[in-house]
Amino acid sequence: MGCGASSPAEVPSSGGGGGAPPQAAAAAASESRAIENQLERAKQEEEGKIKMLLLGAGESGKSTIFKQMRLLYGTERSDDDLRMYGVVARSNIVVAVRKLCTHLRNLGLEEELDRESLENEDLEDGDHSAMTCRQAYDELMAYLVDNTATAAEMEGSGGAGVKDWVGQSPRAGLAANNDAKQFLAHHESIRILWQ
Repeated sequence: MGCGASSPAEVPSSGGGGGAPPQAAAAAASESRAIENQLERAKQEEEGKIKMLLLGAGESGKSTIFKQMRLLYGTERSDDDLRMYGVVARSNIVVAVRKLCTHLRNLGLEEELDRESLENEDLEDGDHSAMTCRQAYDELMAYLVDNTATAAEMEGSGGAGVKDWVGQSPRAGLAANNDAKQFLAHHESIRILWQ
């Protein structure tokens, strides 16, 4: 087993004083300084960031706080972001109108719409648009809730003649984009019923 002593092996020298050539040493030192400067800049940049850990149970508002912080202190929204927000807002309105119409029917309040339409006609400064509350309700039920409108009627109501800056947003999803189209097609009925 190893009873003998060992001695260090001699390292062969490269001839000129035992080091790297002066140009290679200067290049290595320059590269080392550049890396140290880059690390120092990254460290200062990281120290300038504010980090926040949001803890809480599900549905407690963690995402809402994050979104608010981003709105207040984050970068400006791009046109694509604004389009997506517009599509989502329109979709949310259509979803709310569907629920409103369904609840009106389930609670048996359709006759109240007829009464309100008659009262509105009697007022001098009321909304005398071409459509009554009941007509707006019937249109929204046919197109948005029951889907009883015929295919020809639905194609004609796609909001194709309406031009707006929002358009569609692939980020919002197919359902939200379809609801946004329905909003454009029936915005007048929604306005009348919502008043």
